[in-house]
Amino acid sequence: MSSNFIEWVIILDKVCTIIVTYNIAEDIFKCLDAIKTQVDEVVIVDNGSNSKTLEVLDSIKDSNVKVIKNKVNLGIAAALNIGVEYAIEKGYPWVITLDHDSEAEKNMVASMFEIYNSIPESERENVVSIFPTYVEKGYINGNDISKANYTQSKEFVYVNEEITSGNLVKTSVFTKVGKFEEKLFIDYVDHDFCLRLIEHGYKLIQCKNAILFHSLGVSKERYILGKRIEYTNHSPLRRYYITRNRFYVWNKYNNVDKEYIDTDKACFRNETIKIILFEANKIQKIRMIIKGARDFRRNTFGSFKS
Repeated sequence: MSSNFIEWVIILDKVCTIIVTYNIAEDIFKCLDAIKTQVDEVVIVDNGSNSKTLEVLDSIKDSNVKVIKNKVNLGIAAALNIGVEYAIEKGYPWVITLDHDSEAEKNMVASMFEIYNSIPESERENVVSIFPTYVEKGYINGNDISKANYTQSKEFVYVNEEITSGNLVKTSVFTKVGKFEEKLFIDYVDHDFCLRLIEHGYKLIQCKNAILFHSLGVSKERYILGKRIEYTNHSPLRRYYITRNRFYVWNKYNNVDKEYIDTDKACFRNETIKIILFEANKIQKIRMIIKGARDFRRNTFGSFKS
């Protein structure tokens, strides 16, 4: 498929990027500069960041970048929904959601559309969500993504769940299945949305040659008897949200994707063991896990309340 055809596809399928920011300061430009030439408009939704980040956002004068500032942290789902509503009002048929620390490879969006348009029309109609392939930034030599070399294969696979960052979504689907679940606040917002799409009979694909450089955050590793053991080392507060919201997803979607739910339950057991054996602040984390489970049973959602 020619580069001219790819350019025509992008013109036809206008895209609005939604980036949710929180205390990112100047590092936002790594994400913004990598994506803004690939899409028609970028809307940045700031979630009550510190003054330094707000100063940086105020310095952005690009006419194709819209900045929306929330006075407080409304959570990732609510911020994404603000961006979705903006894109729908502007008539965009597609949105792509990005974490503020992700960086798109230079042809990521074009590659996603090229693969999407290669799918037979009868099958393509139900494909409403397109994901890139994720590459951990820490695995790049010198962290210079411009020197990374990845597959050019124009293959794709069907998936049931993936993360929010890099998700290219048809805006029409939000009126059919609803927007992101705001009561979850953070964590499992992506899995809830993906499983809701599957529940409604839609399809999700992941493109092998569309690359998003992404940071897994606080993951650490340790070697015991020559065996590498990885653990997430999330904060106690994140452990609260992860636990509460994964219980919610298990309960709601067990009949939609039982294999994923069973796998995530095993992950929960393994993560808890690793917290006890390897992580710092283990007592606080276990307490927050218990509180997360308790709040799920009490139907207490939204932002954390001590």
